[in-house]
Amino acid sequence: MKAPLIIDGDLVMKNGEIQMVEGDEELAQSVESILKTRQGEFFMDTEFGLNRDNLLGKQADQDGAHDDIVEAIAQEERIATMDNISFADDRSTRSRSISLSMTKADDGETISLEDVAVES
Repeated sequence: MKAPLIIDGDLVMKNGEIQMVEGDEELAQSVESILKTRQGEFFMDTEFGLNRDNLLGKQADQDGAHDDIVEAIAQEERIATMDNISFADDRSTRSRSISLSMTKADDGETISLEDVAVES
């Protein structure tokens, strides 16, 4: 599958043309998009995205956040399993980043994402 390359929420242009991604890079971008979108934020599909109630704030619950991430990633049918999820907190910016590894459904290969920033 091909998709436009998106970095920091912006389309990437080069020489007046939209840059495209495919393969594992496109799949990783799709998963990152799910994690960076608050569930309910996208009006055309209110189930799309990540429920952040357990992920951020004073009532953050790491076990609940883990379950919410697994549920969110299940929206991407090309991912078979979540293999590892880890969190890193930055108290100065009040943000949390997520690193994860997943197994692809089509070939059983592992794909990883590092330091996906999730802000309040």
